[in-house]
Amino acid sequence: MGARAGQTEHGPGSLANPGAPRAVGRQARSTDIRLLAAALLAGLLILCALPALPSKASLLPLWGLALWRFPGRALYLALVLGLSWGTLQGHWLQSDRLPEARHGEIRWVTGHIDSLPELSPRRARFELATTTMPGRLRVSWYGEAPALRAGQCWRMKLKLSTPRGSANPGTFDYEAWLWRERIGATAYVREARPCAANRISVDTLRQAAAMRLDSLLPDSPATGIIRAIALGDRGGISDAQWEIFRRTGTSHLIAISGLHIGLIWGMSLLGFRWLFGRVRAGSRVPAVLTAAAASLCLAGLYAAMAGFALPTQRAFLAVSIVCAALWLRRSMLPSQLLALALIAVLLFDPFAPLAPGFWLSFGAVAWILYLLSGRIGGAGRLRAWLLLQPALVLALAPLTLFWFGEASVVAPLANAVLVPAFVLVVPIVLMTVICALVLPAAGGPLLQGVAWPLEAGLQCLALLAEVPMSHVTLAAPDARAVATACVGLLLLFAPRGLPFRWLGLVGLLPLLLVPARPGPGEFRAHVIDVGQGLSVLVQTQGHDLLFDAGPRFPGGFNAGEAIVNPFLAGLGIRQLDAFVLSHDDIDHRGGQAAVTARFDPLAVYGNGIGAGCEDGMAWSWDGVRFAFLHPPERAEGNDGSCVLLVSSEAGRLLLTGDIERPAEQRLVDEHASLLASDVMLVPHHGSATSSSAGFLKAVDPAVAVVSAGWRNRWGFPRPDVVARYERQGASLLNTAEAGAIRLSFSDEDGLSVQRWRAHAPAFWRAP
Repeated sequence: MGARAGQTEHGPGSLANPGAPRAVGRQARSTDIRLLAAALLAGLLILCALPALPSKASLLPLWGLALWRFPGRALYLALVLGLSWGTLQGHWLQSDRLPEARHGEIRWVTGHIDSLPELSPRRARFELATTTMPGRLRVSWYGEAPALRAGQCWRMKLKLSTPRGSANPGTFDYEAWLWRERIGATAYVREARPCAANRISVDTLRQAAAMRLDSLLPDSPATGIIRAIALGDRGGISDAQWEIFRRTGTSHLIAISGLHIGLIWGMSLLGFRWLFGRVRAGSRVPAVLTAAAASLCLAGLYAAMAGFALPTQRAFLAVSIVCAALWLRRSMLPSQLLALALIAVLLFDPFAPLAPGFWLSFGAVAWILYLLSGRIGGAGRLRAWLLLQPALVLALAPLTLFWFGEASVVAPLANAVLVPAFVLVVPIVLMTVICALVLPAAGGPLLQGVAWPLEAGLQCLALLAEVPMSHVTLAAPDARAVATACVGLLLLFAPRGLPFRWLGLVGLLPLLLVPARPGPGEFRAHVIDVGQGLSVLVQTQGHDLLFDAGPRFPGGFNAGEAIVNPFLAGLGIRQLDAFVLSHDDIDHRGGQAAVTARFDPLAVYGNGIGAGCEDGMAWSWDGVRFAFLHPPERAEGNDGSCVLLVSSEAGRLLLTGDIERPAEQRLVDEHASLLASDVMLVPHHGSATSSSAGFLKAVDPAVAVVSAGWRNRWGFPRPDVVARYERQGASLLNTAEAGAIRLSFSDEDGLSVQRWRAHAPAFWRAP
């Protein structure tokens, strides 16, 4: 949807009507649609920043103010419209969510599979559309599932769960994703039986097409890429391939978005315009209008093949706006068309700003228009293209750092080659896939011919990804730093002649800031919310220690990769000084490989691994002492867990792993004088096998922290254990309810505690 190189907003014409003079008169006197779009977006951003949805009645005074005429009234109305529309949609979404009081409810549900099933050896996962509340469920089927197909009707006995996920700064917000996808509950299957009312849907055809492609290209590394480009099905792309795309900044080429829809629409528009200009010469309807209608149909067909996911719907809607401008013969600048598309997308999906793809798509087009109208607008086509890539990567860096905590250094080179190549790749892949589906005998060899250059391109990307410093990881900036950086970039890339453009570099400096670290003799501990498991980061002035790495589940979820790694990266950590693995349980050691691969710890401690963790081992960092108190020698099971005491003049923290009563008694017998601590980690997640009265009396914590999954099946922490801590006078905190818990030990303030859910509340997130 962006302007072509060399076509700028300062040229004589417009995108909708080339050669036409700029709109004047009434349009010039009315409020600029670009300002209206910005005001509408601002209203939705204000809503998204609120901890709770406003009541519907509270919106009435805002509308009442609009009865008076005042300067900027149109912008005020757009802002209130955004706030009100998002509020109404939010209340509707909340009404379709499973209430917390009904969490764990078991009931029979009838519905249709409404997505491509995600299949793995131990679990199948899919979305189920039902006629009851909630109307859309995310269902997991553990064990050996039958052959699941999109559109199938099933009557299932499900155990339902309130939409909930881990809550940590700098990590993927699963609850926000469920909210955006309109999923009102998660569930797993206990019993199921098929029903006869199967549906044939777009997803049914997409799944059949994916299976056909797998049979025609059974061993090709490019099969998953072809499925992703043609069908929007990314399930066939391996983790290693995603890592290559991530490091080279080319993931956007694989995920169907505005780029792909725009390519199909633009290429078909040019082709149909040429064709109709010759076939329908002399027609009263200009060829461009007929071509716009035909190309929109092709773009819609491609969007349907991609499953009409929300990002695809937004892209198709934006293209439809451009077509409407062409049909109505409205003289509009490219930036005005972009603003009109933004308004349409926000009215269609008011919570689109919660998705990174929204910002990257609209941000990329907006920056292209700005760059072409300013610094590089007067360059030749080739030079403009070569200058555009690094400028665009730099311009989008604040957004990629905010959402993903990293930016690719080699992305300008990779995209300068691949984006033009994809102008041909996307239509060729689509035509080949359609041929393979209609005529498998002819389509199979054609697919092989398409797969070979894709495989070669993937190998080149893999080599590029191995270039030293191919991507940079920085501490995740906050919204203020991103806004400051964007203002700096606007100044830096302003048209020539504007003085002091170099001051824009100052605006980029907040992106380089890292969170303040503890002072000498002080330390900070982060109990990361990894669900039913454990991972604790301890930071001193210049060192970082990770105690356990979270769980890994048979279904494929790895907390080390999905939660711990982005959490550490968000704090600006590039390498761990020490990694402690308390014992062998998968809920503590599951993420070990993922953490080790990314953060390459300088030292590893554990029961029987690395340097060990025997009683008596100790060291000091920055005025903070670390001492292992257990086990006395290598041991098996929970009572073999490493117990680590972190202490300084600022406070004491006891990390206990999964020790049970025998190990607790040994600690009381051997180290009674050392156990007293300000904070302790509740042993074994609050199991009844641990937290004996004698041990609690010896530790006598002011704060005790439980790391457990919300409403976990073991009932941790057990009620009798909770009562024991209350009798001891300890304040009990649970990551299941608080999210990530930050414990700061300082000389000046003593112990301070931050609960992430309370610190960063959001209406889509459980309190």
